Amino acid sequence: MTGSFLDNSCFCPYRAEWLSIVDHELTALGITAVSVEAFRHSDLPGPLPWTYLPGCGQGTPEQYAQAWEQFEATKRAGHAPPLEPGVVEAVMQCVQWTRHAESRPGLGIIGFSS
Repeated sequence: MTGSFLDNSCFCPYRAEWLSIVDHELTALGITAVSVEAFRHSDLPGPLPWTYLPGCGQGTPEQYAQAWEQFEATKRAGHAPPLEPGVVEAVMQCVQWTRHAESRPGLGIIGFSS
C-alpha cells in the first residue's frame, strides 16, 4: 500500500521551535499520544539506511487512534483551553491527520523534517 499526502501547510516552512510549540498546545488539549516534535529527531523507518537529513518520525495506527480519542474526550469534557494565537490552525491540522489515520485501520503517519 502506498501513502497519501496530508496537508502540512502550517509546517512548511517553520521556525526551529515551532514543533515544540505545537506539541505544547496539543498537550494542553489532552492529546499526548502523538508528537510532531518526533518528526525532527527520529530516523528513517527500516530497512532504509540511517541519514542525518531528513529527520523522520512515524506514529502507529494505535497511537493515532488514541490521539483521536483524546481529542474527542477533550471535546466531550468541554475542555478547550485558549490556544496561543497562530497555533490553532497547526493544532487543527494535526487533529485532521489524527482523524485521517484513525479512519483507516492499520495505517499510521510518517513525517519528514529537514
